[in-house]
Amino acid sequence: MNKIQVLKSCSLFESLNHVELSNLSDISKEVSFDRRSIIFHEGDKAFLLYVIIEGQVKASSFTSDGREVILEIFGHCELLGQISVLQGTSYAYTAEALTNVIALSIEKEDFFKLLKNNCDLSMKIMGNLGKRIRILQEKLHDFVGEKVEQRIAKILIVLSERMGSEIPFTRQEIASMVGTTIETAI
Repeated sequence: MNKIQVLKSCSLFESLNHVELSNLSDISKEVSFDRRSIIFHEGDKAFLLYVIIEGQVKASSFTSDGREVILEIFGHCELLGQISVLQGTSYAYTAEALTNVIALSIEKEDFFKLLKNNCDLSMKIMGNLGKRIRILQEKLHDFVGEKVEQRIAKILIVLSERMGSEIPFTRQEIASMVGTTIETAI
């Protein structure tokens, strides 16, 4: 894999010049995960950030009674674990490969050095974080203000836009994404 070409194809890194892309490529390590393997667990110390190159990753957490809550689905060129790495905390969710995944991992200290030396990238990361916050605010609004049927319809539209007409989730997983039970989702 030509890491520089792959990174350049990601909008987050498109403003970097060749030297900066080369530096990013040098500090990243190509990693792969088989379908259904765990990339990291909720509560693990966050010391690696991932740039997803191929595949889909499910971010989920579990309620006190053991029910899975699917928080997000990450795909091509999206950052996995960025908030926890930037905060210096543990991962706030479990990341599981939904498909075979190829990613680039970047150690926290190396990522911080890169951000300190590149204002444009720092601004893009802040924009990316702002986008994540906006998405979470919309989800919170939907949970509080929308009926279950509307939430299901909305998540199906979002998933089909991201993944095509073949949505690889069970009814239980769809229910988990919208905060309801499988019985209600049927």
